[in-house]
Amino acid sequence: MKELETFFKTVGEGLRTLAQGVNAIADKLDGLSDARNGQKSKPDTKDMPDREVKAETPKAKKAGDSVKKPTPRGKKGTAASDIVSEIFDRAKGPVDIAILVEKTGFEKKKLHNILYRLKRQGKVRSVSKGVYSKV
Repeated sequence: MKELETFFKTVGEGLRTLAQGVNAIADKLDGLSDARNGQKSKPDTKDMPDREVKAETPKAKKAGDSVKKPTPRGKKGTAASDIVSEIFDRAKGPVDIAILVEKTGFEKKKLHNILYRLKRQGKVRSVSKGVYSKV
């Protein structure tokens, strides 16, 4: 009989902890929903029971996840296209997309968008596939 009481106590505590986690997630979702709608108010918590919110544990990395390099920034407010333009200014010849990825830390997609914009502005031209030079 005592074993059964201990078991039910353990199950009850586990369910209580689970309910607290669900409430914490619901609060966060409400906050995100409010933020998307332009509201900055917190959800009404007067009818909710007091509860402890545990710190989130870091997510486990999946096999396909890559480590992002921190994006180097020049002066505060420097545009990404300005950073790429500076690299072309310092380069003595054509610059490969791989070199731009290495020097800027930007993803390839972002660099392709920046290069497209610089080509339209007449600041950069395409020498061959993935290789660009300053005009």
